[in-house]
Amino acid sequence: MSDELERVRGIGPAAAEKLVKAGVHTIDQLAEARPEELAFVKGIGTISAKKIIENAKEILKLEKGIEKVLEEIKNNFERSCPKCGGNMEKKFIILGPEKRISANQCLVCKFYLPT
Repeated sequence: MSDELERVRGIGPAAAEKLVKAGVHTIDQLAEARPEELAFVKGIGTISAKKIIENAKEILKLEKGIEKVLEEIKNNFERSCPKCGGNMEKKFIILGPEKRISANQCLVCKFYLPT
């Protein structure tokens, strides 16, 4: 649990453990906290608490941006073949009598991409 908190700049292993004991387990909780709440944790002052909260918000903002980019990449692969750029079409691949998987197949080069 404290490993996640250590991703935030300004939080080391000792501070992370103290935060966990105080009931803060996630970066989301850090980002939503008020500086006065974090300042009650031994070793974290008000100024440090403000910086930690800002850093937690920055991480969440970056992660949302990365998720958006990855989702767009996934959507592009569903429309265009990553191998040749041709159009993709939804297909089912039969692996056995009762086993089928969904995949996108390129209409040009026949490349399969599992969905």
